[in-house]
Amino acid sequence: MAVIEKFSTKLDGKIYSWVNPSAEDIGASSIEFLNALPGPTHIHVSGEDSSRCRATVTLLHGNEPSGLHAIYEVLKQRVPAAVDMHYFILNVDAARQAPGFIYRMLPQHKDLNRCFKPPYGNTEPELLAKNLIRLLQQLQPECVIDIHNTSGSSPSFGVTTFMDERHDALVSLFTHRMIVTDLQLGSLMEISETMMPTVTIECGGAQDRESHLMATEGLSKYISLQDILSERHEDMSLEFFHNPMRLELKEDRDIAYGDHCLLSEGVTLLPGVENYNFGFVDSSIRLGFVAGILKDSLSLKDTAGAEMISDYFELRRGELYPRKKIKLFMVTSNPEIARKDCLFYLVEPDD
Repeated sequence: MAVIEKFSTKLDGKIYSWVNPSAEDIGASSIEFLNALPGPTHIHVSGEDSSRCRATVTLLHGNEPSGLHAIYEVLKQRVPAAVDMHYFILNVDAARQAPGFIYRMLPQHKDLNRCFKPPYGNTEPELLAKNLIRLLQQLQPECVIDIHNTSGSSPSFGVTTFMDERHDALVSLFTHRMIVTDLQLGSLMEISETMMPTVTIECGGAQDRESHLMATEGLSKYISLQDILSERHEDMSLEFFHNPMRLELKEDRDIAYGDHCLLSEGVTLLPGVENYNFGFVDSSIRLGFVAGILKDSLSLKDTAGAEMISDYFELRRGELYPRKKIKLFMVTSNPEIARKDCLFYLVEPDD
C-alpha cells in the first residue's frame, strides 16, 4: 500500500494520507484493512463533484469497529461518491491491540473523544485531536459524521449539540432516534456550533452484526446522495430526546456487576442492566446495589452543574432504585467504561 504523508505534523499526532485506494489495496477483510494502516489515516476519495466534500470520522474509540467496517465496505464495493469524501480513521493502535477492538484507548491515554476542546495539551490524543481539527478547517467539508458503537447492546441513535434541519437530515440517514444535548465534554460533535454540521452516530453494540449493516447502509447514502442536508431520508419521523444527564461513579469508588452486592465501597449493577437501553424504568425497578451513602458513590449533574442524584435515585436497604420514571441509554456492562466515562445516560419522559 502506498501511503503519502500529506497533511502531517512534525509532532506526534501525525495523520497519514492515502488517496483513492483501490479495492485490491484495502485487503480481503476489514481486519486486513485495519492492519494495513500505518497509524491514524486520512483517506481521500474523489467524487463526481470535486468542488464539494464531506468527512467521516471513526475509531475515535478503538473498541468500536462498525465505522471502520462501513468504510471498508463502501471502498470495496466502490460506492460512487457524489462529492469528494474524506475518511479519518484515528485510534488505529488501540483497535489493533490483541485480540482486537478491545481497548477504548491505549492504557494511560486520554479518551480521544474528550480532547476536541482547547486549550490542547501535548499528549498524543490531544495532538491528534488538534491535527484533525486543523485538517477539517483546511478541507471545509459541508458536514461531518462521527461513527461509533454503543458501550453495550443497544438500538442505534444519533447525537447532536445543535438542532436544525441539517442535523436532523444527517441523523436520519442512519437512524430515527436523535439525542440533543447541551453537555460539553470535548467531543468532536461539539465543533458543530462553530465550524460545520457535525453529528455522532451510535450504531448499536460492537458485537451486533446489525450495527455493521446499519453503518454501511447509512454511509452508502451519505456518500452517494447529492443532497443530504435538506431532506429527511427515513420513512419514520425522528424521535427526539433532549438534554440527557450522565450517571457517573465518584472518583474513589469502584463498580462491579452481579446479582448481589460485591463491593464494600462502590456500586454493583445487575448483570442484565444493559437490557434497559432505550427502555423506561421506574421506582419498581431495582438496578443494583450501593455500599454506603448514595451521594458518596454516584453523581448525576444537570446542565448547570447542580447535583441531582437524590432527585432521581434512592437506596432501599442498600438497593438502588429510580425515584421516578426515566429512560436509560448508553447503559454499559463494561466496568472500565463505567469507571472512566459513565454508567449510563438518562432522560425524563416528555409526558
